[in-house]
Amino acid sequence: MYMLQALDIHKKFGSLGVLKGVSLQVEKGEVIAIIGPSGSGKSTLLRCLNHLETIDKGTIAVQGEFMAQAGPDGIAFYSPEKDIAAIRHKMGMVFQNFNLFPHKSVLENLVMAPMLVKQTDRLQAENSARELLKKVGLSEKADNYPFELSGGQQQRVAIARALAMDPEIMCFDEPTSALDPELTGEVLQVMKDLAQEHMTMVVVTHEIGFAREVANRVLFMDEGLVVEEGSAEDVIVNPRQERTRAFLSKVLMAR
Repeated sequence: MYMLQALDIHKKFGSLGVLKGVSLQVEKGEVIAIIGPSGSGKSTLLRCLNHLETIDKGTIAVQGEFMAQAGPDGIAFYSPEKDIAAIRHKMGMVFQNFNLFPHKSVLENLVMAPMLVKQTDRLQAENSARELLKKVGLSEKADNYPFELSGGQQQRVAIARALAMDPEIMCFDEPTSALDPELTGEVLQVMKDLAQEHMTMVVVTHEIGFAREVANRVLFMDEGLVVEEGSAEDVIVNPRQERTRAFLSKVLMAR
């Protein structure tokens, strides 16, 4: 059974087709990197997998539990909201812009969801939160507020907050795109550590070096389609498709 399976996903915004039949299967412990130009549908795919957007056609399942299924006509119909909520708890999401609660301390940002959603008692939630802050190298920042942290520190808090819900799968949407280059490394290191612990991860990224080093598989998307898929060596080092080659040559030349 796949940890995550998406089959023939279609998504339109108005008349604009953003996803045009994307499929993705993720095994337990795999790190999948999704690369491609802006506007190719990468972030929309991730948002659909997390039910932050709804799909028009296709099937999405997490550990064999259906979030959405394709009917006989291919049109997606969703499971009841209660079932979707339970499935979503298995998935952690880290956004480009941190999305921390600015009026809450770092510690409060981490304990809120476990206490509200999972009814974890305060002491247990705090102990777990402090362990996670230690894991991301921010033990001393528990009582600080987001505005007192650098962008890299805020993103590490955001990762710890997602981990506080004990997800089975971690999804990252361009987690370093809002950061200065010197802060990017500290966030990528936390993600590398998670990969070494065999956390299942789906990462939309423009960090080609990270994708090459850490990902088990790489998907290259363009214009709402998966153009090429394979090992990092295959897709990044020896791409078969001309569109992939053109994209990588531009990205690598810009560095």
